[in-house]
Amino acid sequence: MRTKLITLLVLLSILLSSCGSAATPAAPAAEAPAAEAPAAEEAPVAEEASADMVTLRVMLVDYIPDVTDTWLEEEVVPAFQETHPNVDVEFIYVNWGTLGETVQGYFAAGEGADIINLGSEFVAVYGDSLAPLNEYLSEAAWPEIAEFVPASLETVTWDGEIRGLPWLTAPRTYMCRTDLLAEVGIDAAPTTFAEAVVEAAAGTVIDGNAVTRAGVVTTGRLDDWQEYISLMWSLGGTLYRDNGEPNFDTPEAKAALQFMYDRRRAVYPDENVADLPEATGSRLADGSTVCQWSNLWGAPATSDEIWDNISLVPGLTDTENFPNSKPVVQVFNDWLAVPAYSQNIPLAVEFLKFLGSAENLNKYNGDFGSFPPRKDARFGYIENDVIMQELGGMMDEYGVGFADVRETTQLTQILQTELPAFFTDMQDIDTTVANMQSQYSQVLQDAGRIQ
Repeated sequence: MRTKLITLLVLLSILLSSCGSAATPAAPAAEAPAAEAPAAEEAPVAEEASADMVTLRVMLVDYIPDVTDTWLEEEVVPAFQETHPNVDVEFIYVNWGTLGETVQGYFAAGEGADIINLGSEFVAVYGDSLAPLNEYLSEAAWPEIAEFVPASLETVTWDGEIRGLPWLTAPRTYMCRTDLLAEVGIDAAPTTFAEAVVEAAAGTVIDGNAVTRAGVVTTGRLDDWQEYISLMWSLGGTLYRDNGEPNFDTPEAKAALQFMYDRRRAVYPDENVADLPEATGSRLADGSTVCQWSNLWGAPATSDEIWDNISLVPGLTDTENFPNSKPVVQVFNDWLAVPAYSQNIPLAVEFLKFLGSAENLNKYNGDFGSFPPRKDARFGYIENDVIMQELGGMMDEYGVGFADVRETTQLTQILQTELPAFFTDMQDIDTTVANMQSQYSQVLQDAGRIQ
């Protein structure tokens, strides 16, 4: 994902079924006093109490200090231990700046945490090093998996195998101030590429060669590489071909790029126009933008009355030129994975399932103000919030998980170099498309992903 405004946490406990009855030789009825029966029933309890302790290590990057970490340690773990008294849970807290180094160190050593917290696109980076878990988490093995939003399960699936469980979900949609649209004579939020360009120009106000109100904002100067991928998807395109090669030289990729250029020029007629001042809060709330593409962390609080004047759009389309075009809600999921090196895979999965209960996911995501990845966890703060209900419905219907982004670091560098070069007129669109295709193909080839 990924812009993070707050550090998130990863959830907790795990249901392991470890009770087993010790076999007791049957005595003849005449020689089996009734008083001895309880002793045989008590044997499994004594046996479990004397079992060797097992420590599960859980590495988390998504947590709120003194809030979710306290809940995990003081409530979740003790609840898990009620059925697993021989299991201890040790949490390792890291930050996004050290996450990659920590995880890479684990895999290099072949040992480390039994559960690791990963970001949305990481399944393509670490998928081969994670344990295949279908035998534990398929619908046949664990029917509750059917409650998880399909777009969230895309994030945790690699080579046909589930590798962990989603933990925190954040959908991105387009949000527009309907009152500001009305001021410039637009009746409704744009839903097509063409409408979005018109709105971007109409809603923008430039004073003294500086933007004082933008028709639309994303990140940077409308050059968000993650939105670019989302727009490719919305035209019916894919990021990769069946043979693993990238798809940047396709009509869908080129049209998405041209749209972003046209919309940018609608807000910034040339590169000498200064940008908006740095935001101190929600731009939708202060009126410095008319529309924006973001999740709820970049929006006003859903309790704010300003939402009476905000319209949500799942995604932009261009069915006139691309018949397979459809709205896309890009869904970011942070998740908990089980490394293949773990010596406690079955137990780690049981803890994942415990953490992934409807109640625990509701509690955890409620603290973050985000969406639980399973539908039956949407009660309480979501049931009472019409905005979250609407966003959740869009995610269910149009959600596409931001996952399987291969060699993410190198791809990010390529796109963050090539997109601005085109948007600032340093190179034309054909050169940009050719550069992205050739450079990323080389990256994938060097990584052994394509021939």
